[in-house]
Amino acid sequence: MKLASILVAIAALAGASPAAAFCMYKGELYAKTTLEQEFADARYVVRAKVLSAVNVSSDEGDSWVLYRLSAQDVFKGAPPRAFSLFSFRDSGGFYLDGDAGPDLGGEYLLFLKRFEPTVALPSQAKGALDVNYGCGQSRLWSEVGPAARRSLSILQARARLADERKTPPGSLRAGPSR
Repeated sequence: MKLASILVAIAALAGASPAAAFCMYKGELYAKTTLEQEFADARYVVRAKVLSAVNVSSDEGDSWVLYRLSAQDVFKGAPPRAFSLFSFRDSGGFYLDGDAGPDLGGEYLLFLKRFEPTVALPSQAKGALDVNYGCGQSRLWSEVGPAARRSLSILQARARLADERKTPPGSLRAGPSR
């Protein structure tokens, strides 16, 4: 954690512009991740459609955005069909925006996690999810090529097999099988 604080201070002193994303992955600044790494780290992996967005801008406090999304395909985990994604509007944020604001109707591949309990969120963001790594593998679905889609299918099959092995014999699995 001290390393992250030091790197933040260095970036600030070096004049990092707010538009330049500050990205930290497992203690490494601007790490290049793989689908496999982020799949393993994420609680949920989904293709999701943006339904709505609430932007809050502030000169005095934090600016942020809360998106409402609908899971179109689930590759890992069992997220709610509709869920919220929260992001601070800062250099480390991940935005589901187009040229003219929120990308309503846009579809994204998202590697998601729950917020750490130590992160102070606005009350409106209670229960919202976070992108695993803002500079990583989450992106517009249209940017996910055939090789990445094949990899997702393989990872999905492995995750399902692992889940089935964890389910005690004779017990019912929660939710519909996918």
